[in-house]
Amino acid sequence: MLLWVAVIFGQQDTLQLQIETDSLAVTPVSPSAITTTVTYNAQGYIYRDIVNKKVVLVTEAKVDYGNIEITADSILIDMNANTLYAVGRKDTSGTVKGSPVFKEGEQEIAADSLLYNFKSKRAIASNIVTKQDQGLLRSKVTKLLEDGTSNIAKSTYSTCDAPVPHFYINLPRAKVYPGEKIVSGPGNLVLEGIPLPLFLPFAYFPIQTKSAASGILIPRIGQEAQRGYSLTDGGYYFAINNYFDLTVRGNIYTNGTWMGTATTNYRKLYKYSGNFSFSYANNVSGHKGLPDFSESSNYKIGWTYNQDPKAAPGSRFSASVNMSSAGFDRNNSYVVSEHVTTQRQSSISYSKSWAGTPFNFSTSMNHTQDIRQHTVSLNLPKANFNMNRIYPLKKRNSAGAAKWYEDVQFSYSASLDNRIKTTDSLLFTPAIWKNMDNGFQHRAPLSLQIRPFRNFSITPSITYEGVLFSKKYDYRFVNRFTNPETGQVMSAIIRDTISGLSYGHALTTNINMSFNPQIYGLFEFTNPASRVQSIRHVIKPSVSFSYDPALRGLSSKMYRQVQYDTLGNYRNLSIYENMIYGTPSVAERSGSISLSLVNLVEAKVFERNDTTGKPKKVKIIDNLGITTSYNVFADSMRWAPISMQARTTIANSINISATSSFSLYGYDHNGRTVSDFAIKRNGKLMRMTNFNTSLDMSVSDLLKGNKAGNRTSVTPNALTGGAQTNAPTDGSDLSQRNNGTGITDPYGYTVFNVPWTMNLSYNISYMNTGISSRIDQTMTLSGNVSVTKKMSMNYATGYDFKGKEITMTQIGISRDLHCWEMSFNWVPNGTMKMWNFTIRVKASVLGDLKYERRKDFHDIY
Repeated sequence: MLLWVAVIFGQQDTLQLQIETDSLAVTPVSPSAITTTVTYNAQGYIYRDIVNKKVVLVTEAKVDYGNIEITADSILIDMNANTLYAVGRKDTSGTVKGSPVFKEGEQEIAADSLLYNFKSKRAIASNIVTKQDQGLLRSKVTKLLEDGTSNIAKSTYSTCDAPVPHFYINLPRAKVYPGEKIVSGPGNLVLEGIPLPLFLPFAYFPIQTKSAASGILIPRIGQEAQRGYSLTDGGYYFAINNYFDLTVRGNIYTNGTWMGTATTNYRKLYKYSGNFSFSYANNVSGHKGLPDFSESSNYKIGWTYNQDPKAAPGSRFSASVNMSSAGFDRNNSYVVSEHVTTQRQSSISYSKSWAGTPFNFSTSMNHTQDIRQHTVSLNLPKANFNMNRIYPLKKRNSAGAAKWYEDVQFSYSASLDNRIKTTDSLLFTPAIWKNMDNGFQHRAPLSLQIRPFRNFSITPSITYEGVLFSKKYDYRFVNRFTNPETGQVMSAIIRDTISGLSYGHALTTNINMSFNPQIYGLFEFTNPASRVQSIRHVIKPSVSFSYDPALRGLSSKMYRQVQYDTLGNYRNLSIYENMIYGTPSVAERSGSISLSLVNLVEAKVFERNDTTGKPKKVKIIDNLGITTSYNVFADSMRWAPISMQARTTIANSINISATSSFSLYGYDHNGRTVSDFAIKRNGKLMRMTNFNTSLDMSVSDLLKGNKAGNRTSVTPNALTGGAQTNAPTDGSDLSQRNNGTGITDPYGYTVFNVPWTMNLSYNISYMNTGISSRIDQTMTLSGNVSVTKKMSMNYATGYDFKGKEITMTQIGISRDLHCWEMSFNWVPNGTMKMWNFTIRVKASVLGDLKYERRKDFHDIY
C-alpha cells in the first residue's frame, strides 16, 4: 500500500475538490457519491490524506457547499463518509475562538461543534444559540434537517438576552420551523434558576419575522365582588392582509355582565392610516329578583382617519370620532381621564380647493356630547362653498398708481347646515328628527376700502343675502292663555310653526369706519449698573362705527307686527326667529360704536453676569385689554358689558391670565337687569358679573432654572473623579464633585439630581347674578419622577376648594426589570378607587406570561 500525505502551510488560495468518479474510469459511480462542488480554504494550513480521503483545515477554515457556508477554527472533511466536522479552539485563557457557524440562506446558527452530512444534508450541532423573532433559543443538541427545520433537545427559550437568562422555558424536546414557529412537548418555567411548578403540556411559539398572523387571544381570569368571576380581553386576531387587520375581544362575568369590542387598524403607505373600534356592553348590577337589580346597555364608537398629504393634493379627508353613551365610561372604562372629562367631540370632514382659482369647498359631520347633562348636538351635515375675495375691476398689467375703483372687492359664500339637539338616550331613535333645524344661506358682499389717512379706513358695502328654511313661524296674541305646565292664566304670544320651504332674501347696505392708531412710550434707565436697559409701553386704542340702514322694499317680507301686551303695544318679530342663519335684514336701522384698548409692556434686560453686552427682550404684560360697545339706536341699555382681559408670563414658567365682565346697569329684586344704571340703582359705577383667572406653571422648570443659574458648571474631571487644578480650600466654590460613589458638593453632601417634572394649575371663577354669587376654585398637580434609570413614578391630583376635597388622584410606578417590567397603578379616591399590580414579560410573543393582582373600582359601587 502506498500512502500519500500532503501538508500545505499558510494556504490562502481557494482549492476545489470534485468528489466524483473519473469519467475515464471503468468503476461505476457510487450511489453515495456527491456531485456538488465543495470549495474550501484556510488561513493556517491544509492537511490532505489522499489514501483515507480526509482533509483537515486549521485556522479560519471555510467551506462552501451550494448555498451552505460553514466557518470554524478547525474543520475535518471525511470524503468516504461524506461528512464534515467543525470545532473551535480554546486559547490560553480558556476562551473558545472560531466556534462553528452554519449559514443556509437566511438561517444562521452558531454552535460549539458541528457535524454535517453532505449527502443527507443534515447536521448535528451542540450548544447552539439562535435568535427566533423576539426570543433566544438555546439548545444542547440540535439536528438540522434537509428541509430547513430542526429537531432540538435539552433546550430553553427566553426573551431575556442576558448571558445567564433571568427566566426561561425549559423545552426537553421541540421542533423549530425557522421564521414560522416553535412547537414543543411538555415544559416548565424556570425563574432565576429555580424551576417553578408551572408545567405546560405543550407549547407553541409563533415566530413572525415578516408579517402578522391570525391567532387566539388568551383571556384574563379575574374576580370581582360585585360582578363575580370573569374572563376578559379574550378573543381572536385576524391578520387579513398587509393593509388592515381585525381584533375581536370579549368580556364576560358570572353576574350576567358582558361586553364585546371590535377594533381594526388600517394603513396604506402614502395613502392613509387610522383605526376604528366599536364596543357594546350589557351591564348588570345587583341581584335578579331584588330591588337593587338593574340592567343597562352602553356603547362606544371610536374612529380616526388620517390622509397622507401626498395622496391627493388639493383635497383632504379626515375623521376623529369619539362618542359613547353616558354610562359606558362609568361602567366599563379604566382610563381616569375618561371618567373626569365630561365632553366628547367628533368630526368627519372633507375639503377641496381648486388650484389657480379662488374657490374652495368643505363639508363635515360634527358631534358634541355632554356626558354629565346627557345632551348631544349633531351637524348632519354641514357644508360650505366659498369664493375668496377678488378684485373684479383691477387691471392685470396696470402701470403706475391704481385707481380707486380697482380696490372694489367681491366674494361669495354659501352654507348648508342640519342641526340636531337631543339626549343620548334618543340618539339612535326616530325621535331625533323632531328636534332638527336646517337651513341654507348664501351671501355675496361687494365692498370698497378707502384709507383717507394712516390708521383710518372707511368701508362701504352692499350685500345680497338669502336664506332657505324648511319652516317658518307665525304669531298671534292671546289675551287669556293657560300655561299647561303651571295652570297660570296670562296674556302671551303664541308661535305657530308652518312647515314647508320658505325663502327670504334682502339687499342690505353697510358703512364701517375704524381708527386704529398705535402709541409708543419708552423709558430708558441711565444707571449703567442697572440690569434693566429700557421699558417700552405700547397702547393700541381702536374705535369703530358700523351703520346698517333699514331700506324697505329691498327685501322680502320677513317681519310681522305682533301685539305683545294688553295695552295694545306692538313689536316686530321675524318669521325666522332663532333659526340657524337668522334673518337676512334688520327690522329697523342699527348702528354701533365699538371701543377697545390694548396695552403691551416689555423690557430689555441684561442676563445676570452677562458678558455679551446684548440685552434680552422680556414681556412684562402680554396683553391688558378692555372692550365694550354702544348701540346707537337701541331703546334702552345701549351699553354692552365691559370686558377686560389680562395675560402675562413670569420667569418663562408661570402663565397668568384673567378675564372679567362688568355691567353698567343695575338689577331688580329678581336679579334681572334693568335699564337704570348701576350707580343710580345700587350706588356703584358698574357691577362685576363674572371673573375668571388661571395660573399655570411648571414648578420643575422654575426650580431647575434657578438652580442652574446659581451653580458653577461641572468640569469633566470632576464628574469622572479625576484630579482638579486650582481647587479652592475655603469652601467658596459650590461646584459638584464626585467622591467615587456619587456626585457631591464641596461639603460631602450628595447632590439631588433626579430628573423630575411638576406642573401646577390653579383656577378661580366668580359669578354674580345680582341676587346670588358663586365662587369655584380648583387646583391640579401633575408630573413624574425618575427615581432611578429604570424606575419612574407619575402622579396627578388636585383639590376642589368649594367641595373641600381632594379630586381624583392617580399614582403610577413602573420598574424596568431588564426582560420583565413591573407596574403599579393606584387611584386612592373618587369614583375610580382601585389599584392594580402587574409583572409581565416585555416581549409580546410571551405577553401572556405575567402576574397580575387588582382591586377593581366596580367593587365600591
